Formats: sequence, C-alpha cells, structure tokens
Amino acid sequence: MRVEDALLQLQATVKRAAKTFYQVIHSASANATHNHGLDPDRLLVAEAFVGKGFFKKRISYQARGKSGIKVRPECRLTVVLRELSPEEETEVARLRVSKFKKLTKRERQLMPHQLIEVTPKWHRKPKTMA
Repeated sequence: MRVEDALLQLQATVKRAAKTFYQVIHSASANATHNHGLDPDRLLVAEAFVGKGFFKKRISYQARGKSGIKVRPECRLTVVLRELSPEEETEVARLRVSKFKKLTKRERQLMPHQLIEVTPKWHRKPKTMA
C-alpha cells in the first residue's frame, strides 16, 4: 500500500494500535526521505511485522513475605518501505484510469484503497423540530 493511503487508513481506524502504527510509518517515511533521499510521493509500505522485544523483569510481592519475578514482555514493530519503480508507477496510473471489474492479486496490491467517509453519530447535526 502507498504510504499516503496507509496513513489515511490509520487516521480513520479506531483501534488502539493504529496510533502507534501511524507514528512508526510517518517516522519511517521521514527517515527515508531525509536520510536516503527517496521521493516521498513514490514510497510504498513493502512489509510491516511485529517481533519479540525486551522482557522487563519486575519484583512481584506476595503474601507472607514471599516474592517472585513478574515478566513484562514488550514487542518491536518493524516497517519496511521501498520506492515504486517507474514500471510499477505506470501500472498504477493505468489502473487508476481504467476501470477493471476483476483485478489480479498483484493489481489489487498496487491499487490505492478507496476510503469510505462515515460521519459518527455524535458529529451529525441534530434534527430541528418544525
């Protein structure tokens, strides 16, 4: 998915991890443009995965003067970005122009996602009584 589409999708998502994913993808795109000189408009999220992180060990106090070790696991979020090749960019432009009824798996991956805007109930204007 393109980075712009991924960030828009994460802004519309209500899940708790969406904020963390948004920050990581935004930081990765900033690093790619500043440190490696990649074009921000042609960036693509190649892969994103969660791995094992540190295990914090803490003391767990228990009854009768005893104690144990409590393990607090953490995770590591990794996002890999890559730049679209010119061939892939022309394919994306061709897909945007033409309307295919059935897309292949590769074409669906390159096609930007269509976001559906929904206004939450609490943001709707109240009905006026006549």
